[in-house]
Amino acid sequence: MVDRQTGILIVGGGPVGLGLALDLAWRGQPSMLVERDEKTAPVMLAKANGLHERTIETCRRWGILDQVINRGFPQDLPGDSVYCTSLTGHCLGRSVIQSTRDRPQQAQTPVKRQRCPQYEFDPLLAEEVRRLGLTDINYGQEFVGFEQDDDGVTVELKSAATGEISTVRCDYLVACDGAGSVARRQLGIPFEGRMLDFSVSAMIRVHNLEAIQPIEDGERYILFGPEGAWGSMVWVDGHKIWRFSVVGNQEKIHPSHFDIEPEIRRAFGSDAVKFDILRIMPWRRSQCVAASYRSGRILLAGDSAHTTSPTGGHGMNTGVADAVDLSWMLDAIQSGWGCDGLLTAYDIERRPVGIRNSASAARNYGNWVDRAGCADVLAEGQVGDECRRQVGERLQSSLHEEWHTLGVELGYRYENSPIIVPDGTLPTPDDPSHYVQTARPGHRAPHVWLKDGRSTLDLFGRGFVLLRLRDIEEDAGALVQAAKDVGMPFQLIDIREDAVSEMYERALVLVRPDGQVAWRSDGLPRDCRYLIDTVRGGHVPGAIRPKLVVAKGEVCPA
Repeated sequence: MVDRQTGILIVGGGPVGLGLALDLAWRGQPSMLVERDEKTAPVMLAKANGLHERTIETCRRWGILDQVINRGFPQDLPGDSVYCTSLTGHCLGRSVIQSTRDRPQQAQTPVKRQRCPQYEFDPLLAEEVRRLGLTDINYGQEFVGFEQDDDGVTVELKSAATGEISTVRCDYLVACDGAGSVARRQLGIPFEGRMLDFSVSAMIRVHNLEAIQPIEDGERYILFGPEGAWGSMVWVDGHKIWRFSVVGNQEKIHPSHFDIEPEIRRAFGSDAVKFDILRIMPWRRSQCVAASYRSGRILLAGDSAHTTSPTGGHGMNTGVADAVDLSWMLDAIQSGWGCDGLLTAYDIERRPVGIRNSASAARNYGNWVDRAGCADVLAEGQVGDECRRQVGERLQSSLHEEWHTLGVELGYRYENSPIIVPDGTLPTPDDPSHYVQTARPGHRAPHVWLKDGRSTLDLFGRGFVLLRLRDIEEDAGALVQAAKDVGMPFQLIDIREDAVSEMYERALVLVRPDGQVAWRSDGLPRDCRYLIDTVRGGHVPGAIRPKLVVAKGEVCPA
């Protein structure tokens, strides 16, 4: 007996699950989302709050960028990372990060990164999902298990309120249920990597910060003692809410046996500050990636597929990018024009990105907790001054990658993807901090401002887009017709602007719905239908032959 049916079932109502539901709905694709908590983002959730450039580009496409800005960290507050012994103690140094308002606009993107606490961001996503009206959202429903067969997945859910078991039948299940993913564990997919340490965080409301006159301009204070880095204090909302974390423990911390208040007072360096502890959450810092992101009709995304240290803020942002890549593929399959090979490609494309981004975060954390030279950090006089100077200089240099991450956020590329057609050109350097735009297949289609004030990014998203940037001998209509024959949403856009032509380098550039370049050339391919079948997953080795019928009664080839 099956109680309900849906095409796509999303397990987990965090930013990745909600992001996937929103992107599907934005494309006109219905889904169902289940979340074990009773509401979105419990109050004062002590998790992510940094939205990097690629995520903000996606928010811009969804039409929610203004809401993110309005709910986020004040645009006029500096974001310096201060290295100190306490908020009123010795300052070892700082990494200067300008306020969002004053930060120069980077040439590679039409947006700036933003800070928006997760307890604000998740409800914002949920509101937009509800507004679009294509997602059946179910809170208080715990994912218990599943049975998978050739035609779909039957899922068991348990009501948090009554304990009642219900079943949902779906075509595809997407597990966005976190690092302890029930789906991943039941599938037996190994979580490969390493545990870094145990931490505990407290969300606190500070009533009188002015009582201590803290070191100025800090958005984040990384706290040092003779033992090295022992904690951090991060300004979450730019007003009264802060997140304090104790780091570097090799044994799990139990809040019931750990008095965090003295540690908070140590961080302030004073007993004069009045604060309320709103929430305490122990957590494990790890660098792990699932051995596969796919098992049949079940896909992993977000923390269920990869975990990262928060150092760099890559976790949620990598997860949202998972959702965007997976969304257009599931929509293509459910709409009848995409082939099962797309989901094989999802694993091939996103898993290396998870490995790469998790490794970047772990490097950052390693530089945080490097205890070398910290023994005299509290000493007075010349010995202490020299110790603090050396440690501060080391941190300013070694943590550059953590605060400047444009290469991580925009520079990932889908090498070896079976639905990307390489053109023989060499990749640009994959530098964590520096990003060189390129329209090489597999990379993000570059941002260029058009003469009418739009970005080239505004052209992409709904379906495949073929940019024709200069005249060619052949009629591009053959490629348009090949896409039409299989029901693929496809648009030919003519642009004759030197800046775009120079950046994209070829006469014809085919861009996927997720904004990645799939193919480019100075002329049409010899077989237009073969190219279309490739980019829609029809030539992926080992792909399952889909049962969905596309336009003109034609079965999508495997």
